[in-house]
Amino acid sequence: MPQTLVNIGGISGKADADKLVGAGEALNGVKLVNVNFEDGRVVITHEAGFDVEAFKKAATDLGFSA
Repeated sequence: MPQTLVNIGGISGKADADKLVGAGEALNGVKLVNVNFEDGRVVITHEAGFDVEAFKKAATDLGFSA
């Protein structure tokens, strides 16, 4: 299954990471979201056709920078 790496700014801890996981898993085709809040890396495991811009918008809607 393909994976996409996205760098997200403004993640300060586990609670923020959990918000991003929830937002990502709500998107079509997303199977798993792994957030490293220490360096802002988010790895998304997904099906073909995943819309990375939709994930970035979800992150910015939550107050993070993408």
